[in-house]
Amino acid sequence: MAWRLYALELPLREVEEALPQGSEPEAFHPLEEPWEAKAAPPTPWPEPLCFLDGRERVEALVAEGSRLALLGCVAAGAAVWEGGRMRLHAPLVRRVGVGLEGPLSVGELAYGAVPPVGEGLEGLQEGLRQARAGLERELAKGLVGGLLVVDGPVRWVREGPVLGYIKTHWARYLPREQEGLLRRLVPGERTPLFRVRRKGMELASWYLRLPLAPEGVRPPESGLLRVETPLLGDFRALADLSLSLFPALASHPLKDPRAPQNLLPVGGLERELARRMGSREVVGRILARYLGGG
Repeated sequence: MAWRLYALELPLREVEEALPQGSEPEAFHPLEEPWEAKAAPPTPWPEPLCFLDGRERVEALVAEGSRLALLGCVAAGAAVWEGGRMRLHAPLVRRVGVGLEGPLSVGELAYGAVPPVGEGLEGLQEGLRQARAGLERELAKGLVGGLLVVDGPVRWVREGPVLGYIKTHWARYLPREQEGLLRRLVPGERTPLFRVRRKGMELASWYLRLPLAPEGVRPPESGLLRVETPLLGDFRALADLSLSLFPALASHPLKDPRAPQNLLPVGGLERELARRMGSREVVGRILARYLGGG
């Protein structure tokens, strides 16, 4: 029995970006008092300054009898600021088959087998996310020294400092009383630090406000980032540095619909990774030709 094409796309759930929702957080541990907006004087950027991002793309769901596997592409790359200029660190791009027992060649495409993480379709999707995270971690090992800025949560500790920034806010980290400060932040201000615990890690976290374009109607969460770093070393200095770093790199809505949260180096990196991953339409035609059963 051979693998056959089941679907080229998976159904997507409609979601809304909003301020943190849900019940009050179970525990809240401020690391700075009083609970009021904080500013900081301009701080020079450390060098090298590395921006790390990864992408994942579902390319097909395939079936072998009752077994399903998810074919996808994962990529990781870094933009490095050093010596007054930005350069691209060599990206990593791989095709993976989550749920395959061995490698699968489809025309000129080659998918390496990776295990699912859980049962059913969600387990296949989580396996793809883990494959992307593993590629990001692999690339990060080659980024030595300086400050590493990760698009997303901090998932590991490195020898040097690391900042993770989160653009959308699904979970609530602040009690309702402290949450009111988020709406009062002006560009270039941050909240005090508070502690976050996740999967055995202890992190210092804070929210900051990015500059906004003067035109347009925006919800109160526009321009809001949550930033985090391991609860090690001089994390307060990193929080102050973030006020010189992130606002200067905020994108504009004329060039990026996710502005200002999608930082300029990361937006450029995303476009380059998408190019390296290849055309979705071309990949779809190859998969349909070899696995479509026509």
